[in-house]
Amino acid sequence: MHSVVKDTFYDGKLSFEEFKAYFADGILTTDELHYFSQHLGEYLDVLSALEKLNVAVLKAMDKTKEEYQGSSVLGQFVTRFMLRETSSQLLSLQMSLQCAMEAVEVQSSTTPSFIFIRVQFLLAEGCSPVSAFI
Repeated sequence: MHSVVKDTFYDGKLSFEEFKAYFADGILTTDELHYFSQHLGEYLDVLSALEKLNVAVLKAMDKTKEEYQGSSVLGQFVTRFMLRETSSQLLSLQMSLQCAMEAVEVQSSTTPSFIFIRVQFLLAEGCSPVSAFI
């Protein structure tokens, strides 16, 4: 999974210029973009951790690509297990994030019928009742 914001320098870091270029749709002014970038709060740590996770996963997959065929049967089993477990953990995290995003959308709506429909959808999607009302 890749970020929608393009890392034009391919250095694994997002510069303020790259950030501005992504949001250069005229909705936010340069001052608003600067304010936004300075108020990431807890998400700054989250984005930093995701960057490190991305690098670590790609490094592990590169090593897997190089060594898998020459590994023992047990080594190949462990590799397959670790890939499945990593994928499962990431999918679980993605589902939690999706539920939180949907719940925030519900909160930002002022239409009662929309809120009812979205809460029903969240519950049907497996989101906890608590996340439906974040």
